[in-house]
Amino acid sequence: MNTWRNRFVALALLGSTAHAAAADDVILTVTRGTTQHHFTLQQLAALPQASITTATPWTQGKHRYRGVAIGTLLQRLNMSPPALKVHALNDFWARVPTAVALQYRAILATHVDDQPMSRRNKGPLWIILPLSEHPELNQEKYHNYMVWQARTIEVE
Repeated sequence: MNTWRNRFVALALLGSTAHAAAADDVILTVTRGTTQHHFTLQQLAALPQASITTATPWTQGKHRYRGVAIGTLLQRLNMSPPALKVHALNDFWARVPTAVALQYRAILATHVDDQPMSRRNKGPLWIILPLSEHPELNQEKYHNYMVWQARTIEVE
């Protein structure tokens, strides 16, 4: 797996091109074998929304994150895989056990404090777990599942 250093360097490089995703831009691709599902911000917003208010190791204080629950997305795609391989814009990736995502109601956040997430603030998609609500998640293993600037999900 990539190191934290790689994540921070890539984030710094992408910061110069920070912008919120346009509603008609594909911001997420979910693949299963040769099948691909593409989602725009508008399409993700049309799905039932969920929110998590939490602190993270990378932000100051608690923030309210809003987006589609991973469980909702998988249900919409009629998929129930054991794991999701989530890739970020900077080539970081993490294998997220579906059971963890479902148990803790992880979301693909598109908004923070009611503002669309830009690349500069870890968007346009960031997997959020409720760290403040579940202190047992506040460890590196789970932090690695919280992929920011998520772009693709490979269903395994």
